Amino acid sequence: MATKDENLETRQRLLEAAGEVFAEHGFRDATIRDICEKAKANIAAVHYHFGDKEELYAAVFNYARSCAVAGFDEQAPSTAPAEERLRAFVRAVLTHFFDEGRPAWLGKLVAQEMIDPTKALDSLVKEQIRPNSERLKAIVRELIGEEINDEELWHCTFSIAAQWLFYFHCGQVVKRLNPDQRFGRQELERLADHITEFSVAALKGWKS
Repeated sequence: MATKDENLETRQRLLEAAGEVFAEHGFRDATIRDICEKAKANIAAVHYHFGDKEELYAAVFNYARSCAVAGFDEQAPSTAPAEERLRAFVRAVLTHFFDEGRPAWLGKLVAQEMIDPTKALDSLVKEQIRPNSERLKAIVRELIGEEINDEELWHCTFSIAAQWLFYFHCGQVVKRLNPDQRFGRQELERLADHITEFSVAALKGWKS
């Protein structure tokens, strides 16, 4: 019989393999067989640890969020200036979307959910997207520095988010228009600086 450590190791391999496969193919097209081949595990192990494909998918989101959520908290202290917090926030998002390796595939999973949602999206919005959106919205309000109604505040917040979403969803178009575009760590740092500086200039000039 497998030991406890062996069971935990198998479960971990399944989570990481499933994260990559779901991110690449989406929930509906990903297969348990492909996940097991990547994890070097048998199908019975999926049933033992997770029950079925849907439960495995939910577990992958929980696992990836637990790995990723600290990135938003550790980048800049809450007492830092708003511009510094925005730059840290943008850098963290770009890293989650573009950086290779674990848990970078969380960004791809989120994108899959936006395009072809499952019931996991409601939990994702509640536990991750909404809290981070509220955090970004608070930074935006501080940068504007004047009263603004909630609808306009959301528009400004979404306009910032649209910048990194464009690079992610239209990455292949970007590379064809600008063949020099790369998404390595140094390039992501420069892109984070650009999005931050562009956004801060717009927000500080809001209705001035």
